[in-house]
Amino acid sequence: MAAPFAKGISTATKRARSQDSLRRSETPPASKASRPEEPIEIVETSSDLGVPAFLRQSKYEINAKFNELNWREKIRIAQGRNDPESEWLQDQSPQVIQRNRYLGVQPWDKSRIRLKVGEGMSDYINASPILLKDPTTGDETKYIATQGPKKTSMSHFWQMIWQQTDEVAVIVMLTPTEESGREKCFQYFPLDSESSPFKVTATGHPDHPVEGEVSFEGTEEGHGSHTHTRKLSLTFGTETKVVWHLLFTAFPDFGIPEDEDRAELLDLVRLSAEKNSKPSNPRTVHCSAGVGRSGTFIALEYLLSMLIAGKVAKIKDDQDPIFDLVHDLRGQRMMMVQSEPQYYFLYEVLTEELEKKQAAAQFAGQPSPKMRKLAGGMKAAMLDESEYLNESNTPKIQISNAERGLVGEDTDPIKHQSAPPGLELEQIKTVSSAEVEEPGKADGQTVPADSKEPDEDPMSDGKGQTEGP
Repeated sequence: MAAPFAKGISTATKRARSQDSLRRSETPPASKASRPEEPIEIVETSSDLGVPAFLRQSKYEINAKFNELNWREKIRIAQGRNDPESEWLQDQSPQVIQRNRYLGVQPWDKSRIRLKVGEGMSDYINASPILLKDPTTGDETKYIATQGPKKTSMSHFWQMIWQQTDEVAVIVMLTPTEESGREKCFQYFPLDSESSPFKVTATGHPDHPVEGEVSFEGTEEGHGSHTHTRKLSLTFGTETKVVWHLLFTAFPDFGIPEDEDRAELLDLVRLSAEKNSKPSNPRTVHCSAGVGRSGTFIALEYLLSMLIAGKVAKIKDDQDPIFDLVHDLRGQRMMMVQSEPQYYFLYEVLTEELEKKQAAAQFAGQPSPKMRKLAGGMKAAMLDESEYLNESNTPKIQISNAERGLVGEDTDPIKHQSAPPGLELEQIKTVSSAEVEEPGKADGQTVPADSKEPDEDPMSDGKGQTEGP
């Protein structure tokens, strides 16, 4: 599933948002003494007709759905612990626990990648096969969601890549090797020719392990300041396969990319699909635990493919494909899209990309600047983009409250804002909503498998809490 995505938000959309904020802020609230409170009336614009109800939900409604997803997952975990025949069973043997990076984060035992090993050897690796159907073609698109390799599991990781992928493998790495002074992922691949090759061992037979190596072949530039694209080769015996390694370093633990980093992440989604030979060849996606950032990346690609296929605007009012998708993903691997900011991020990005698509359609019939020059003479030739958009005969994009998911009493982002010293409130109203800094995201608490910090998850039996997706 691949999709060409525009970077950032267009100037026209930012200006429309600013004008929409001004219109809302200039309307004084109704006096409670004169009449009872009434729901805020949302004026439907032409854009609203193509915005489905699930993208007009408030943050409160989205939060309630995220809590529902977490509750359902707790039920799965409890069923797996109490019923050895449950599809939610998780292997708790010491050998399995030792191979996990974090306590309490591992595949469902009936839905995990199994290494091809010799008799009597452990086939366990903390990795899950993920299967989604392409909304455009109906073809199955495959992924492998896995934890960031540990030093002791590096060979297991490369053995999995060798056994589970075709002649060209694609690895998407969404975490740096260290964050806040703690290891998130072992350095399992060569950074350059000086550190190449890395020696690995495939345990296909207990008496005759196969020696292999991972070699650096080169880099590919031009994909953004936080995207590092390396071409590697993986060799076992006399056979070799190409491995594209895509490292993205601007996806914070438990958080989301912002501004230009967000646009670069969308480019990474497209790039990973381009490098892959076919959808049935699983792309390996990992972060640290292999659930939060990895799940968000996989969900994002699927949802944007829905948008490109024209299916988003046709979603019925009683449906929420984001909720359904995350529920499906968690049925294939626990904790996928782990944090609430990551879950809300999916709604934000899909809304922004829908707005861009609608804006492009609305301006599709407008003449180009060159044609305006020919038709209007030197005045039109001297107009820049901002002057053109401010002309009275230029179509304006109106973004409604409903389209933004702004419902309830706090729809106006300016209404409750007090003026800093020396700045009048009227001056604040002229600031574009796109220029207002977004509040920070809450940080997640992290606990590695060997940590002795107390557990805060009532379902984890005191064994520890997830560190990072």
